[in-house]
Amino acid sequence: MKKRYTPFLILLLILSPVLLQAQISKTLPTDYTQMAMQQVMDLDPSAMANLPVYDQEGKLLSPEESAKMMTNGDFVPEYYADANGKPAAIKLREITQQEKDFFKQFEEEQKRMAALIGTEAMDFETVDMEGNPVKLSDLKGSVVAINFWFIGCKPCIMEMPELNEIVHKFKNQGVKFVAIATDKKASLEKFAQRKQFDYDVIPDGKALTKLYQISGYPTHCIVDQEGKIAYFKSAYSPQTASELEGTIQELLGK
Repeated sequence: MKKRYTPFLILLLILSPVLLQAQISKTLPTDYTQMAMQQVMDLDPSAMANLPVYDQEGKLLSPEESAKMMTNGDFVPEYYADANGKPAAIKLREITQQEKDFFKQFEEEQKRMAALIGTEAMDFETVDMEGNPVKLSDLKGSVVAINFWFIGCKPCIMEMPELNEIVHKFKNQGVKFVAIATDKKASLEKFAQRKQFDYDVIPDGKALTKLYQISGYPTHCIVDQEGKIAYFKSAYSPQTASELEGTIQELLGK
């Protein structure tokens, strides 16, 4: 099962760093340590907006050089923290063929989903964790926000607090929140004991992910009051929550 998280989306946030050349080391300091991608995802994108950028040999790049290398598709960023754990630098390394194939496939998948906006959402009928029936066509007249996820997907878990906030914001406003999980009910019950998720969770959802051709997680789909797809994107992004909220507000006429 493919999990499309993202150094790709993080890369888009930092295309034009502004460097104060005289105040920055000309080579990557040896006491800097590479940050894990999850650490990077947890940061506010503004924390990385003006970081100095180094090439794969550790040489400081000018703003023009870094912008060119970041946008030509041949390099990917690695993030480094200083001795205090604060984000301090970006180091570019040459992209692998596997990563190139991944990004190409990711872009093609996003285009496929974008092309479905405005089309009729495929109907499904299932039951939630409490055994209550859930049929998409029965929810016409309401906005339906669908989240495809699974327990082992770290980005899926990372975004849950923001998703919970959206659920609470639109409570009693004609919006249904449905989370289709690929996990078994017993596993989801154990998960719920340690992590709150306020969507109406659907267990054993592999058939539904196949119906919607989901290959990356998390994936979000918003269906409008007439049963048509209004939003359809996959992968974790710092912008996801605001995009979901904005789409729902627009559909509610706010």
